[in-house]
Amino acid sequence: MDAFRGLAIAMMVLVNNPGSYSYVYHPLRQSDWQGCTPADFVFPFFLIIVGISIAFSLAARLQKKHRGTFSIMKSIFIKI
Repeated sequence: MDAFRGLAIAMMVLVNNPGSYSYVYHPLRQSDWQGCTPADFVFPFFLIIVGISIAFSLAARLQKKHRGTFSIMKSIFIKI
């Protein structure tokens, strides 16, 4: 999971800062309409990581504190 997250962050940095914008290597550009480039996978990879992390976090909190999901959600929203 950590390696996948590191790869996604490295891809974010590389796609957002390709160097000179006068010449950008093709896989670092978003596809116009048809097709797919590696840059198109950065945000979906990030969302997958967020979803998996939330599932692991909630499962650990349920096991450790033996509280229900309602009290966990309540504590999350109160801290915001």
